[in-house]
Amino acid sequence: MELDVLDGISEEEFASQYIKKNRPAVIKNIDFDATKWEPSFLKELIGDLPTQEYDSLFDLQNLSTLSNYIDKYFGKKGPFEANVPYVRWYNQLKDIDYAWGDEAFSRVRPFWKKPDFLSGKDLLIPMASEGDYPDPTTDQFPYRGILVAARGARTRLHTDPFCSDAVVSQFYGVKSVAMYHPDRAEELSLINKADNSFGGYVDVRGDNLNELSHKPDFHGTLGPGELLYVPHGWLHDVIVLEDSVSITWNFIHEKGALEYIDYLMDDPSNDSEFQVLKYFYMKGGDAFQDASEIIRKYNKYFSQIELECE
Repeated sequence: MELDVLDGISEEEFASQYIKKNRPAVIKNIDFDATKWEPSFLKELIGDLPTQEYDSLFDLQNLSTLSNYIDKYFGKKGPFEANVPYVRWYNQLKDIDYAWGDEAFSRVRPFWKKPDFLSGKDLLIPMASEGDYPDPTTDQFPYRGILVAARGARTRLHTDPFCSDAVVSQFYGVKSVAMYHPDRAEELSLINKADNSFGGYVDVRGDNLNELSHKPDFHGTLGPGELLYVPHGWLHDVIVLEDSVSITWNFIHEKGALEYIDYLMDDPSNDSEFQVLKYFYMKGGDAFQDASEIIRKYNKYFSQIELECE
């Protein structure tokens, strides 16, 4: 099936028809300055900053600079090359000294805007003070990243952490996205599944990057000015068809919180990504040590969410 492609959508409709129903979509006509996301401009603006280069399963391969990456990998033609690294330049996710992308986000801030249908209201993660809603152009979100990827770079089949939703705003180039319903997780799992969301699934492309070995539930492309909504639990595989620049971020919304509650109830202490979740609670003023503390603090709130989502 093809992804729903919408020219625009209201916040209320997006929450009720897509977040609550856990249905993927592409929304067109997002607001950004296209000229400021071309590789030549980005090299001048943020090319000096250290970047994180990953393989197709989120394992860090190298720390370089954006200019070095673009010079080395962009502009190639012909068949897809194997093992093209993928720049995933995250804002701070843990309380450690690292080559985070916060300075890069600060410099690109004037050149994109938060989509109107994602106001930041009704979010559990990241947390917000009364009436002060998180904005991905200025605030830290889980896995908010500047994604820079040369043609042929991949993100192999995976789900996003702690039952969070994700969006990808495409600013330059084109990606192909294959999406698989959460009910197909067992079908697509390896025997020795990893203890986090980023590994443990079959490689649906294998050596032939042009074909999919398992038919996706939704399949489409993402081009400049389009935003992809990835609901929680959906498995997705991405390959870059043209040198690409985009921004992504994750969140947990009230309308899609039932699976998040189940995640907390199932003791996620062995999930390495739970540390990221605790960091964002700490940023909101709550230094939780384990999931039971989150559940106790929000027990009545979560019960109300369950009633509203039924």
